[in-house]
Parts: sequence; structure tokens; C-alpha cells
Amino acid sequence: MLAKPTKGVTEILDKFQESELTCEYKYDGERAQIHYMEDGSVQIYGRNTQPITGKYPDVVSSVSRFKKPSVKSFVLDCEVVAYDRGKQKILPFQILSTRARKGVLLSDINVQVCIFAFDILYLNGQPLLQEQLKVRREHLYDSFEELPGTFQFATAIISSSLEEIHKFFEASVNDSCEGLIIKKLIRDATYEPSKRSLNWLKLKKDYMDSIGDSLDLVPIAAFHGRGERSGVYGAFLLACYDEKNEEYQSICIIGTRFSEHMLEERSASLCDKPYYRCGDAVNPDVWFEPREVWEVKAADLSISSVHCAACGIVDPKKGISLRFPRFLRVREDKAPDEATTSEQVAEMYRSQKINHANNQEDKEDD
Repeated sequence: MLAKPTKGVTEILDKFQESELTCEYKYDGERAQIHYMEDGSVQIYGRNTQPITGKYPDVVSSVSRFKKPSVKSFVLDCEVVAYDRGKQKILPFQILSTRARKGVLLSDINVQVCIFAFDILYLNGQPLLQEQLKVRREHLYDSFEELPGTFQFATAIISSSLEEIHKFFEASVNDSCEGLIIKKLIRDATYEPSKRSLNWLKLKKDYMDSIGDSLDLVPIAAFHGRGERSGVYGAFLLACYDEKNEEYQSICIIGTRFSEHMLEERSASLCDKPYYRCGDAVNPDVWFEPREVWEVKAADLSISSVHCAACGIVDPKKGISLRFPRFLRVREDKAPDEATTSEQVAEMYRSQKINHANNQEDKEDD
């Protein structure tokens, strides 16, 4: 189950009127589902049901220590996070990404991890998807024991207070997390697999200084580098995904925040094209097959006559583009057709306009 991005606490309270809310830390790690079978075997799956058991033998070996004896089988939804046990500190995702993707040996592990569990979908032969989150959370807390630095429950509060949620948001950022996930606890609080639900909203720390949430975009083309970047690509054309038309639509050109090593890797990993939708003024040197997803941050979104993202949704003839985009990371846990959609781009643009208007009103009131 996935969360929709949102701009601020007041927007969340507007959407969740008269609902009992819970807020959880949004951890900067790798989403994982741990499946424990009655025969004692363990399998771990990442986003898009990708098998990642071989990446985390330490997680597999720890299951018997944090589950209670009464637990015979389960499916646990969690985030695996790089963790410094000596300092009892969460480490950035970039540290976790240095692990090999498969075939990891316990003796070779340099980056320790902590499991932060936030949901349980199956317990002792019984599916829990149709239970409300409050009930699922009770099962979660009753079925496992915390092992500090190895297995912990996601830090959470139950509150509908604007002030309390703001304080909790600040605490999450101070604890090296990305922000909060806000969820309905009782009404309409079932678990919806593979769905980006309005019943889960994410509030990331970046919303305060730019468009709010990062975007997951697909590199579809590149421009040859010049000068020091000669021999590799110097800039890339990125696109969102239009689910209705099943096409990739250009949204920006990005050429900053790349290391020399990163440019060499991307130049080697991307190759020839299918068809994409972009403006006539965009003339890349090379087109790519959609293979990768990049997380990108930007200052804001604007109407564009050059790019075609969300064309016809906000403006009848023009698309939307990103201003001052910057590269954050490669999303290895996402497939290209799971990239930010054109509808989400349009939604972010509309939300940005509302926030800008509100900010202007606040300035005038001051």
C-alpha cells in the first residue's frame, strides 16, 4: 500500500475530517515485506514484489528473535533502514544502498540495519487486509518483541491536533527521518495492496522549501557532454508516466548534482529508444528505452510550452515542467511504469498554486 503526497498538516486535517488519525515516522530506507512460513522459512520482498531475501541474511536470521513463540506465520510490512547501533542512530539511505543486491553473506556485512515495522497483513494463517489499522496494529504489537537496533516498531502517535502533529513532524526530522506518514486508524482503514490510497498521506520535510514532494521520473533521452563531460552524457531529459495513454511525457532537462562516476554509470546503463511525447523544441542526441527511475527534487512546477507532462489536464495545449530540478538518487525499487504519473504532476501543480496563494494572503495579512 502506498501513500499520496501532501503539502502540509492543515491539508491533511482537511482531507481527514472527523477521522481518527495516526502519524508514523517516514523512514529513509527500503520498503520490505517479511514473509514467515509455518515451516520456519523466510522470504523478503521489496516494492513491486521484487525478491530481496538475498540482500538481507541478517534480517532473515533475526526473525526468530523478535517474533513471539505463539507466532507461527506472518506477513510484516516494514522499512529496512541503515543503522549505527553504537550511536543508536538512523543512517541515510545512501549508506544502505552500498549493500550488494543479492548473495550477501553474514560475515561480509558492513552496514547494519534495523527493521521498523508498521503493519501486519497476515498472522497465523489468517489474512488481516480487511481489518482496520487499529486492529492490525494491536496484532502487530502483541506478536513481536522489540530488539533495539534490530527490530523496532515505527514511532507513532494518535492525534488530530495541528500543534501535536507539527511537533511530531519536527521530531521525526530531528531523528533523521524524512517526515511523516499519516493514516486513518479506524474508518476506511483497511489495507489496499499496490494502491496509492487517500487513506495514507505522506508529509516530507522538503515540502517547506520547495514543491513539497520529490518526483520519481524516467530518463528518456540525453545530450552529449562537452568540455570536462566530453565522452559521457552531460544532461538528461526526464519524463513522468501517463497511465491513460501509456506513454512517457517529458517534464524537464536535468544536468546538475551528478558526480563524474554517476555520469559514467548512467551513460553505460541507458540505451536506445521507443516513442515518447515531448515538444518540438527538445532535440536530444540520444533516446533511451525506459529502464530506470530517478528521484528528483525541484523548486516548483510551471506551465510549459516546451514539455508535455500533464498536457491537457491543467492547460488545454501546454504541459508542466520542473524549475531547477536536482537529482537525488536512482530508485532501484521502482519500475518505469511506477514513476510519478501525469495526474500526480497536475495535482502537485494545483496544490502548489493553492499554497502560493495562501502564502501571499498570509504576507498581506502580516
